[in-house]
Amino acid sequence: MTRWIATALLACLVWAGGCQGMGDVNVSRRPPRPVDEVDEIIMSLSPPTALNWDSMPGPDGFETQVHFFQLAEPFSVTVKGSVEFALYEGRATPQTLADAEPFHVWRFEGDELGKHLGRSIVGWGYGLRLDWGRKAPTASSVTLLARYHPPGGQVKSSQPIHLAMRPK
Repeated sequence: MTRWIATALLACLVWAGGCQGMGDVNVSRRPPRPVDEVDEIIMSLSPPTALNWDSMPGPDGFETQVHFFQLAEPFSVTVKGSVEFALYEGRATPQTLADAEPFHVWRFEGDELGKHLGRSIVGWGYGLRLDWGRKAPTASSVTLLARYHPPGGQVKSSQPIHLAMRPK
């Protein structure tokens, strides 16, 4: 049994030697040049809930992280275009989003996006605060979607994120 464990451990070490570990991640300290087109948008909420930023009761919005990817690049890329976030009341599907009226829309132009740029383990991305102001959603759930508008290109959408809202 000891010989089997030693062989398995050696095999793991040899295999891991050829892999790129977390310490070897080569995300440059300088952001890459912004690109026009992207293949994928990954959006996440951190934390995954609506937040209260003021002294008034009730949530005020979300904090989101958004990363853009090109298939030819190992890490996320920065973008030239604008990003639009649309919030919908209720649980909307990708099929119903085309005809749905957003409850709130936030738009960040390319030059404004740069102020929100940061680096993570997957590359460069944007951390944004989406504050809906005094008009809070009343539905028990909401759907958030990110859309990238490249300069002169085709709009690309993220997968929608669905969130339960706290009862009032």
